[in-house]
Order: sequence, then C-alpha cells, then structure tokens
Amino acid sequence: MKLTLVDRAIAQFDPHRALARATARLRLDALGAMPSIGATADGGYTSTSGTDSFLTRWITRPRSAGADTLRQLPSLRAQSRDLVRNNPIAASAIHTNVSRAIGTGLAYSPQPHLATLGWSPEQGAQWAAEVAAEFSLWADSTECDWSGEQNFYGLQDLVTRSKLESGDCFTVLPDGKRTTTMPYALRLQVLEADRIGNPGGVADTAAVSGGVRRAADGGLISGFHVYDTHPGVAHLVQGQRYAGRWIEPVGSSGRRRMLHNFKRLRPEQPRGVPYLAPVMGMFKLIADYTDAEVKAAVISAWLTLVIETPTGAGLPQIFGLQQPLPGAVANSSGQAQQPTADLEMGPGHVLSLAKGESAKVVNPGRPNPAFGDFVQAVLDQLGAGLFIGPELLMKKFNTSYTAARAAFLDAWKHLLDVRTGTARDFCQPVLETWMAEAVILGRIRAPGFFNDPRLRWAYTRAAWRGDSQGSLNPKDEVAAMREAIDGRLITHEHACWELFGQDWHQSYPQVVAEQAQLKRDGIAPVPRAGAAAAPAGKEGSPP
Repeated sequence: MKLTLVDRAIAQFDPHRALARATARLRLDALGAMPSIGATADGGYTSTSGTDSFLTRWITRPRSAGADTLRQLPSLRAQSRDLVRNNPIAASAIHTNVSRAIGTGLAYSPQPHLATLGWSPEQGAQWAAEVAAEFSLWADSTECDWSGEQNFYGLQDLVTRSKLESGDCFTVLPDGKRTTTMPYALRLQVLEADRIGNPGGVADTAAVSGGVRRAADGGLISGFHVYDTHPGVAHLVQGQRYAGRWIEPVGSSGRRRMLHNFKRLRPEQPRGVPYLAPVMGMFKLIADYTDAEVKAAVISAWLTLVIETPTGAGLPQIFGLQQPLPGAVANSSGQAQQPTADLEMGPGHVLSLAKGESAKVVNPGRPNPAFGDFVQAVLDQLGAGLFIGPELLMKKFNTSYTAARAAFLDAWKHLLDVRTGTARDFCQPVLETWMAEAVILGRIRAPGFFNDPRLRWAYTRAAWRGDSQGSLNPKDEVAAMREAIDGRLITHEHACWELFGQDWHQSYPQVVAEQAQLKRDGIAPVPRAGAAAAPAGKEGSPP
C-alpha cells in the first residue's frame, strides 16, 4: 500500500500517528471497505493490484536493463561459476547445452548467392569447395588462437560455455605473425566477462556502463574498456586492478576488432546475464537440502544409544568401570564424573546395565520417504526454467517413447537457439573478417568483394552445421528422410546433416568410390526382394 501525500507529511513530524493511519487504512482495505491506493478499478491486472494483502509487500519499480542487472552481475557470475564447479545438476545444465548445441564444433558450409553473383550451380559448388578448404587451413590449426592452444572449433565451445556461465564474453581479433604454415594474420583471443569494466572501476554513467561505451546519442557502441589482467587476481594492488585500455569494435578501415558475445534479453541491455541466474537460488537450496538428507541417512546407518541413569551422571557399568578414572571430576552430588569413552558394539554382543539404567536407540528417521518426490518436483521446475526439461537435465529417460521424443524435440528448439547464437555473434563475424584477408592476399577469388556491399554479402553467406540431434528410432527416421528426399522436399545435404552430422558434399565422392570398388570386386549389395530395379547402366550407383 502506498502512503498518501498527507501521510508522508505527518510521518515527518509524528511517525507513530502516520503508522496508525496507514494501519487503519490497510485494515479497511482488507475488509473491502475502501479502494486501495493505486489499485486499478477499470479492468486492470487485478492479480497484482494492491487489493490483495498478500501482494502488498511485493515492491517493484520499472528500471532500465542496466539498472536491473549491472550492480548484481559480479555476484551472479561468481555464484554461477561456483554452482558449475560444485553442483552436479548445474554442471549438467551447462554441459548439456554446450555438448548438444556445439558438440564437436559448427562446420562452415559456404552458401554463395548464385543469382547475385551470376553463377551456375556448378560454378557455385566449385567455388564453395575451394573456400571451405581454404578456411579449414586456418580454422583447423591452433595458430588461429592468440594463445596457440585451441583451434576454431574449440574456441566455439569456449565462447558458448563462457556465455552461459558468465552471461557474456568478448573476442578480440588481433593480427599475429604470418608463418610458413599459417599464411593468415587473423588471431582470436577470448576474454572472460570480468576483463571488461569501467576505467578505474568507477560507477556507471549514461555514456559508459559495464565497460561498454556508447555514442553520445546512445546508439552505436564506440568502445570496450579491457583491463590489462583479470581484476580477480589476488596479488594486484588497487591501482593495477582496473587499469586497461579502450578497444573499438570496428577499426577505421572497417575491420572488426572486437566482438561482444551474449544473448540480449532486453532492449538497450549493456551486458549479458548468466544462464543459471533465474534458478540459482533454487539450485543452492536444493543442493543444501540434498546434502543434509544424505548426511542424515549416513548418520541413521550408525547405531546410537542413549544410556539413562538414575543420577544422570557417571558411566554405566556396561563400560566395565568400577573405579573412577584418573582425571575424573566430582559432580554436584559428590560422585566422580567419569571422562567420556566410546561404546563399541558388535554382532552378538550382550551388554549389561545397572539397576535403574535403560538404553534407548536414537533413530533420526532417515532416509526421508518423501525426499524423492519432493526433489523431483523441484527438478521439474529447474528443467522448465532452463528450457531443456528435467529429462535432459538429469539424463533420465524413463517415460514412454512418445513423451521422451516430445521432451527432446522441445529441448532441441532451445539448443538450436544456443547454436544459432554462437553462429551469429561469433562464427559469422570471424568468417567475414577472415575472408576479407583471404581476398586481399589473393588466396580466394572474389571479384568486387570490396566494391559492392551486396557482392560481399553474396560471397560471405554461410550455413553453420553442427552435430545431429541424435536418433531415438533410426530406422523410422531414416525412412522418413528418404521419403522426404524422394518427394523433393529436402536435399541430400540437409538429410545428411540432420541424421549424421556430416557434409554430404564431402561424403558423396567417397560413397561413389566405394560403390565402384564393390562392383569391380563383384560384391555389390544384392537388391532386396521387391525393391525396384536400378535403371540401365546405373547398377551399384549410390542413392
């Protein structure tokens, strides 16, 4: 409930009276005797209006994307990374996204726009094969990495994982040295999210927020402030912690210099938010609860006895002690208080108790019979919040084929979104930068590349193919693909990527060679009964 102007004025001089007025109004509001201040009476959203006393403590304000996220980002990143390191379910969420969406890496498949270039399909296929081979020369080598540790496909994995764990990451595109084994100077350097921040660690402003500087009109990004080293390094002094330099995303020549890799969830959002952010609190609580239940179950496996004595002091006779032990201290009744000792029990042991003494077994009542159902209910919510479902999150498929297939297909939509995000904000910009250098060096033939923006677009069009989604019923899915091909609904290339994650243009020549060799050796496959005969002169030809 909001205070009126009069209430706020009274509160300045007489807080107790203002509180009494507010309390009385709240009681009347609960009884329905008067409309709530700020409540909607014209058909608004009644579920969140002030008329519900349970929602009066829900205080929110509409703020910008930066105001809602930037101050919390350091703690969100730290908590997200801690969960991935120490929580097996959180680690499963991140690894499932990366392994399913990126896997062994997204392969470059050139798709030149034939109409714009005026090429025939044969010319386009020949040019695409040459460019794909040339790109592999750079992408397959660890020399494309500034640190020389990963090739282009390993960097895809790193970028995607960093985006999910930290919310975003940055890729610098510096020039290295050309060598006898690497004719290209383009290198890639992936920076963690913490490496970009405001100069000197100062507060955000309208011009610079989260280390991102925008133009005066709030439009294009004009620079990223990169710290010289990670500010979390322990040995750094305050003056060194936030020292760095500005890097423009695009140089004066038009060449890209830096990429910001993250998923934008709101307009004008300056930095990315960790993938686990909406569910981190629940992850931590369910982990603590599970840990407590496991420890209680372990304790319940031990046999614990409580010996009750008439005086409440001294060790019972089952310890075989008749005289006070050295160091015993007298209690309030004058009896010697024995030092503690352990009671050892074993199979078939008979223990005697003194008159008036009794033994009781302590049973904590574990394991909790409701533990599994409760945790599963929480995992259902976590799976929904992570968009992959509880089945993929827990790697547990114990439902029917139809239900498992539906869950997998639903999760695949999210995984395709993750794959597409990496392709758009990392792979494609890197390809365009690489191709510009390849054209300058004369290693790729692309007339008009720098003269006409549309020609440049036509040359750099690409599809980024990844591993297949897998198959729950390979026989039926292959048959469905064959029918789609026969019906001219899809291409062989599309089917090959979808089913096996392979490039049909690369596998087709090998299939032709294998079929020819089988025919020469006289061991070509025998057609199945009822199968249509191959056209004349086409025996043994590949499908």
